[in-house]
Amino acid sequence: MIIIDFRHDFNLQAKKYDFVKIAYILSKIQEPTKANTINYYFNQIFPNKYCNSLRISQIMRQKKNLFFIYGVEAGMTRQTKEYTFKGKLLLNKTTKLNWDNKSKKFFQTP
Repeated sequence: MIIIDFRHDFNLQAKKYDFVKIAYILSKIQEPTKANTINYYFNQIFPNKYCNSLRISQIMRQKKNLFFIYGVEAGMTRQTKEYTFKGKLLLNKTTKLNWDNKSKKFFQTP
């Protein structure tokens, strides 16, 4: 299990930290998901940060140790991949609270 620890970092607004937001979304979904679905949640939860599906899949290809390809579905023109996050994300208390409030209408909390 891979642990991403951002408890002591307070500014995750830069584009280089988009992988943390993607990991947060995948940890909330908890099942294999395509880049289009992740893109939808990303743009709904973080509306001031635009990101498209191509950028999301590019980030996941760059961070191979964090995101795993679950399956490949051969389509007409492109191969659609499903990604999972098998790790643990540790966030600052206020960041986690803010992100949970933004995402509570999309993800059910147990």
